[in-house]
Amino acid sequence: MSLVRKLKPDRNITGALIPLSMLPIFGVTSLVFGFSAGLIILAVMVWAYALFYLYVFLRTRNWPHLFVSVWAAFLGYMLYILTMYVGTNEIAPEFGIAYFSGLLFFGFGLVYLVVTRKLKWRGREIFELAGEPVEDTGNGYTDRPRPVGKVAYSPEQIRSFARFAARHLIALPYYTSKNITLVPIKMGDEFGRLLGLIGDYRDATWVNFDIDGEVSVHIAQKDYLEYRQALAFDQLCASLGQVFIDFCELHNKGEGVRIIDRMDDLKIAVFS
Repeated sequence: MSLVRKLKPDRNITGALIPLSMLPIFGVTSLVFGFSAGLIILAVMVWAYALFYLYVFLRTRNWPHLFVSVWAAFLGYMLYILTMYVGTNEIAPEFGIAYFSGLLFFGFGLVYLVVTRKLKWRGREIFELAGEPVEDTGNGYTDRPRPVGKVAYSPEQIRSFARFAARHLIALPYYTSKNITLVPIKMGDEFGRLLGLIGDYRDATWVNFDIDGEVSVHIAQKDYLEYRQALAFDQLCASLGQVFIDFCELHNKGEGVRIIDRMDDLKIAVFS
C-alpha cells in the first residue's frame, strides 16, 4: 500500500488544548483561593473529563473509552483526597499505596491503548483511503450529496456494521427509521462533534445507507480542503463510498479485523 499522503499535515491541537487548559485554571485558582481550592477545581475538571469519556463509551461502546473514564474518575478522587493532607507534614501510607498503584495500573493501560490505536478516531485513515485511488484533479466541489452505489444487505446487517464502525471509532453512526448515516471523525474533532458544538451532522462528511441499501455520500468543504490537491470531486465521493461499502462487505463476511489492519497499514500517527 502506498504511504504517499493525500492529506495535508495534521495541525489540529484541540485534543491537546482541552486537557492542558486545566493547568492554568488550576494555577490561577490556587494563587487566588489557595492550593486546596485549586486541587478541588482540578478534581472537578478531571471528573468532567471522566463524564465525557463515559458518554463516548455509551455512544460508541468503545471499551477503551470506559477505561479512560474510570482512570479520570480515579484521578479526580485522588486529587480530592489530597486536599485533606494540605498543610500537614505527612500523607497516610494507604493513600500513597493506592495512588501509586493506580498510577502504575492506569499508566500502563493508557500507554497500551494509545500505542495500539484503540483510542484513536479513524477519520484521517478514512480520508486517506478515499483519496488514495484518486489521481485526477479538478475544481468541482459541490455541497450536494452524491449517490455512489448499493449494497445487498439487510437493514440489520447494515446496523451491525454501523455498531462495529462506532465501536472501533471508524465513524459515528446516526440512525433514523429509513437511514443509517456514518460520520468519520478525525482526532481532535471528537469533542465538538460529540458535544454538538460544530453543527449538525448533516453538514459534516458522511456516508448514508438507506433501508434499501442505496449508498450516498456527502463531503464537507472543510474536509475537502484538507487534501493537498483539488482532487476530482465525483471520483473522491465514489471512492469514499466504496471504502465503506468494502468495509461493510468485510464485516458481514466476519473479517472485520482486516478493516483494522487496512487502516493500521497507513501508519498514521496515533494522535492524528
